[in-house]
Amino acid sequence: MGESLFWIYIFNVVVNSTISFISTILLVELFAFIFRVQHPRLKAICRALPFIKICFDLSLYHLSDWALLHGVNPLLAEVGTRQLSILFNPFIEIQFSMLDGKTFSIADVLALSFVQNWVKFISSVAVLGSGITIAIHLLRTYQNKLYASGILRCSRPISFPDINPSLKEWLKNKHIIIAASNEVTSPCIISSTILFPESLITILSQEEVSAVIAHEIAHYHWKDCFLRRFCGFVGSIFWWIPTSWWQKRMEDMQEQASDTMICHFGISPFSLAEAVLKTAKNVKNTQCMYGVPFIGQRQALHKRILRICSKQKPVSAKWKIIQCSLVFSGLLSILLGRFCIL
Repeated sequence: MGESLFWIYIFNVVVNSTISFISTILLVELFAFIFRVQHPRLKAICRALPFIKICFDLSLYHLSDWALLHGVNPLLAEVGTRQLSILFNPFIEIQFSMLDGKTFSIADVLALSFVQNWVKFISSVAVLGSGITIAIHLLRTYQNKLYASGILRCSRPISFPDINPSLKEWLKNKHIIIAASNEVTSPCIISSTILFPESLITILSQEEVSAVIAHEIAHYHWKDCFLRRFCGFVGSIFWWIPTSWWQKRMEDMQEQASDTMICHFGISPFSLAEAVLKTAKNVKNTQCMYGVPFIGQRQALHKRILRICSKQKPVSAKWKIIQCSLVFSGLLSILLGRFCIL
């Protein structure tokens, strides 16, 4: 591959990853609407897909069919020899191709329309920026991990003998430790340790403590902290794509899903609401280094309380199975699809 094609390839990654991220968001939201997805955990999984998709797309490039690699300029092709195909086979494919089977992309058209020095400049900035943002992200992750380790070392193990028995069994099976610390102002889970602020322990009832533990166990069970770190790392690689707003929407669904965990242990939603209010009064900041905090954005507190206290419509187990099957089939079709890439 010549030097100019190398830079056009990098330019393809920049442009196509942006198109893929936006297209995946639109398709995910469309599928969620069509299949009437209401459960926040399922929505959280759906909203994590765009981050996975832009990484997976790097393995879907078919360079052997790339028109430019064969010396064919799609801009100079005869009228009627270029086509846009949209296929469901069963994976979604949106692709530009020529009659001889050679493929090209929107990025190719843009690159051939620009002065080549501009293509090289944009690609160089993207690569250099990725290196810098990845290094910064890894450094912050390391610092946060050291900070979290320091908190865990200074914490003291505690026990709540009167908490929900089934919840106690979960803690035992998952080897989760409960501890107290003066370094946090909001309950959070770091690694396999649920941390309570020292100032909050005495004002929470046993039912409210159970509600907090159930919420944090849901984060641990679904690997929410790992998923957040993964999405943050992907965002640093593809720094030119505005991913933070979409990650925030995914995290909102994770919080809602964790709030619903109390129903599995027969805990009253009003106990969870009380725990949220008491924590909000106690909390001094909403940032939890390297962990998942119990209290997120304070401006969304009112909506969260209303949502917790509202009655959820029961859904039949049969419809849940059908809905999950349809949604995951749709997500797989999106993940393995090709959106205007080579």
